[in-house]
Amino acid sequence: MSYKTGTATDYADLLNTLDTYLTGTGKCLSPQFTGAGNGLIVNLQGGAGSVAENITITFTAPTTFDVAGSSSGAIGSGVLGTAFASAQVNFQINLGSVAFIAGDVFTFATTPPWTSLRRVAGSEMIWQAPGNQNTDQILVGAIAFSNVSADYYNWRLGGFTGFDPAVPFANQAGYVGGSGQAYPSPVLNLWQNGIPYWIVANGRRVIVVARISTVYMMAYLGFMNSYMSPGTFPYPLIVGGSEAWYTEPAYNDSRWRWSYGGGELHNFPWGYYQTFSYPYQSPLRLRLASGYWNAFSKYYSYNPGSGFGRLWPYAYGMNGWAKNLDGGFSMLPIVLHDTTPPNIWGELDGVEAITGFENGAENTVSIGSSLYLVVQNAFRASNVDYCAVKLI
Repeated sequence: MSYKTGTATDYADLLNTLDTYLTGTGKCLSPQFTGAGNGLIVNLQGGAGSVAENITITFTAPTTFDVAGSSSGAIGSGVLGTAFASAQVNFQINLGSVAFIAGDVFTFATTPPWTSLRRVAGSEMIWQAPGNQNTDQILVGAIAFSNVSADYYNWRLGGFTGFDPAVPFANQAGYVGGSGQAYPSPVLNLWQNGIPYWIVANGRRVIVVARISTVYMMAYLGFMNSYMSPGTFPYPLIVGGSEAWYTEPAYNDSRWRWSYGGGELHNFPWGYYQTFSYPYQSPLRLRLASGYWNAFSKYYSYNPGSGFGRLWPYAYGMNGWAKNLDGGFSMLPIVLHDTTPPNIWGELDGVEAITGFENGAENTVSIGSSLYLVVQNAFRASNVDYCAVKLI
């Protein structure tokens, strides 16, 4: 998995950083390993010339390897502990406690860079993601809005089914909020100061984690992992943010600020915080095959006839979930489903549920060759208010 971390100077710089990262280089999927060694591959990134192909890294000796692509052919040779750089892929393999031997192999897929369809620096972006096999056209975006007197600096998030360069952001085809923002889309709450961030992307979706003071904000733009066939559910698009409203506040209302303590400020893995009546109350929206944007909640006691979705496992109680007997952590997929009719749609890609028991924000958890970042639900820190974002 490809990810980037750093500190943006403010909300506008973070939008520019995201655009550069998505469109400047291709992305890599999680690597698989076969062999004897147990060292890790790190800093895995695509290059400006990445295409949809499978990359194979084959050790020729304990400290040397060859790199080849299924389309690109031979890419080059590398040395353990030294950065490998090319137009197709970039990474470093570090020595573990068990040495590699000739014939050990890492394999993973790369994707092309995302395409910029609209770029207004620091203000508005619309992108087309290629999919992991370069066969999709996934349309998402973000547009900044702010108010100095109320001291908020945010992004409104968008998902679309088409793009017209002459049409405003909120009037693009299939817009998540409804044409002209009749139904407001989710928001990512940021600020006009330094923002430590984590951006995790593949060819299908991007996840943004931003720390604002001691509060954590999250966004998700792109496809989920659908449980249905592409023919049945061809465009499983998710738009997820950190705030959503039944009736949005006035433009100069301080409840838009990152420090707002109400339930409307709720990161997307948990959906809406209680029962709700309209889809635009949830910060997590899924576009169904019918074209309807459904909403999801972590609250399990609402009327099941409402037709809105629930998020497993958060909607079913996690207070008793502790660490494993060996002191490590286990994780569960975050599954989107509803009850009328009963449908299990799929799961978030790269975001999983984890207990907050003896855990904390920005902890990292290793499971095999995978690395996860622990994130809390905005300002909340109970055992049921943590998730894990897959970095590698």
